[in-house]
Amino acid sequence: MFARMESASDDDLISSITPDVMKCLGRCDFFEKLDDLLSPEGRSTPSPSCDATFKLSESILNGAGFDRAELTDIFAVLRSKGGCCDCEILYNVAETSRLKAKYWRSRALGEAAHTPHTPHSQPN
Repeated sequence: MFARMESASDDDLISSITPDVMKCLGRCDFFEKLDDLLSPEGRSTPSPSCDATFKLSESILNGAGFDRAELTDIFAVLRSKGGCCDCEILYNVAETSRLKAKYWRSRALGEAAHTPHTPHSQPN
């Protein structure tokens, strides 16, 4: 296994693996599958609310064959991009998502925008 590195080294590692991690997530349709769970097309299926964890993401990634060490790296990359839980991955990391589009559509209509939970702010 890998030895743990100091924080600056972790940041460098995360930066260096980010493009490849994002490519792998795109290849397994991770963002689309997460969006399907949190913002299903049509209204026949109730959407689960985000519990401020990576529970849904982890189940998708396990199904795609990623192991525990890979999940650690993936979630470090997602956190570095502002994805601190399942819904924030769709708000802050995914290029497009129905969940984000529904939020902004509600805001544009002057309605109270409903989110699965209150999103954290994206890191600077």
